[in-house]
Amino acid sequence: MGTIGRVRLFALQNLMKKRCPMKNRLECQVSSCQHYEGGLCSLPGIQVDGPGAKVCDQTCCSSYRERGRGGASASVSGSASTESSITCHAQNCAYNSNCKCGAECVCVGCCCDDVCSKSGTECCTFTCR
Repeated sequence: MGTIGRVRLFALQNLMKKRCPMKNRLECQVSSCQHYEGGLCSLPGIQVDGPGAKVCDQTCCSSYRERGRGGASASVSGSASTESSITCHAQNCAYNSNCKCGAECVCVGCCCDDVCSKSGTECCTFTCR
């Protein structure tokens, strides 16, 4: 393939990324979140924050919402999916490309024993550039 062909292919790939937002495989370990459903998330997309993060525990899932009393979930049972769109505000993450996560598989976990706010969550996939 010549140079012009490679340039056209690159332009087409970038166009497809804009038209077809990337989906990430998302695993959630935060059972105290109302969106948690058996290791998955019931939201179609989440947001990870940590603008100055250098390590995982300096990130968080901004989409976290504490589960109501009695363990009641606000999610519709069966609505969770293995795929999610992830907006990323962890500017130092190697997977962050224009505020979109480029990691194929992402794990959101707990950085403390008793998670009751988003600050108790972390993106375990975060890798500092």
